[in-house]
Amino acid sequence: APLHPVMPALVEVYVNSILVINNKASNEYFNKPITEEEIRRVFRNSIFGVNFDSQNKQFSDMETDDESPIDVNMEKPTLASQLLLIYYLLLYEDVRLANSATLLTNGRKVKSYSTAFLSELPIKYLLHQAQKDQMSYGGLFSPLLRLLATHFPQLSLVDDWMDDQVFGDTCRHQVNVNISETSIDEAFQSIEDNPYKTGKILKAMLSKNPTDIWPFAEIFVRYVKSVLGDQVPRHIQELYREVWLRLNTVLPRCLWIMTINALLDINNGNAKNVTITQENVLVDPLQVLRCDIRVFRCGPILKIILRILEASLAASRSQLSRHLLDKPLLEKSG
Repeated sequence: APLHPVMPALVEVYVNSILVINNKASNEYFNKPITEEEIRRVFRNSIFGVNFDSQNKQFSDMETDDESPIDVNMEKPTLASQLLLIYYLLLYEDVRLANSATLLTNGRKVKSYSTAFLSELPIKYLLHQAQKDQMSYGGLFSPLLRLLATHFPQLSLVDDWMDDQVFGDTCRHQVNVNISETSIDEAFQSIEDNPYKTGKILKAMLSKNPTDIWPFAEIFVRYVKSVLGDQVPRHIQELYREVWLRLNTVLPRCLWIMTINALLDINNGNAKNVTITQENVLVDPLQVLRCDIRVFRCGPILKIILRILEASLAASRSQLSRHLLDKPLLEKSG
């Protein structure tokens, strides 16, 4: 269903009614923000539901303590409702950061949506859907793109968006191969002895919509090191990269972290239990380069690593700006 043109303005008014201080009114005159759990419930019923584990809640230190989540009952959320929630979240963080000094001066403690929570959301994928249907969502696409470029530059890289046009939703010719965790497992275990079998599975994955193959992202990434072998044909390595770029259109930040961890060089015994988190990469983007040395001799996989590094550097700069806005230096009176 098309989005009513009044809705973006309504969201803006709602966000301002939570954060913007017009006078020295008490907190009872401010609206309450939507809780993370309420937002999770909406996305849990979407095609991304597997990503939203109710056991895995992460809350920020600034989150208010007196929240009581509203019971949200949604069978299947529409694209419009998901886009509006994404717009609300990005606009909320934009207004909160812009007014952080005023909020601190007035002693107001407001909710802050954590970076970890925001990374779970399919922001880029939903924005691409809005881009494809400008007639229905044109009024929301422009402000969403502006907020994305400001707060998530890692999701608005030019190379990424150009590749997304090639490896996005449009299905290629169908390949009649059953895709399952078992078939992917068997294909990669015989990648050097029988690369034809691996290529068949990779071509089958390329023929599907990105959201259809996302459930296999974890097992697919787990075998990235097997693609680095000297006996693996270049054609298979290129196919692997193409499938990776297809998955990159869905939940890129999750994919990046999975790929970094799968390529970690664990030849050093001390690194066997090391797991890189998104927070680690934001603090030190160069950890992306702590990968298997064979990556630098494999062009297609090196391109993947360089793409992740470029995004991680952009995310790190954005995180620093966010931190400076979050912790403003207040002038001391007297």
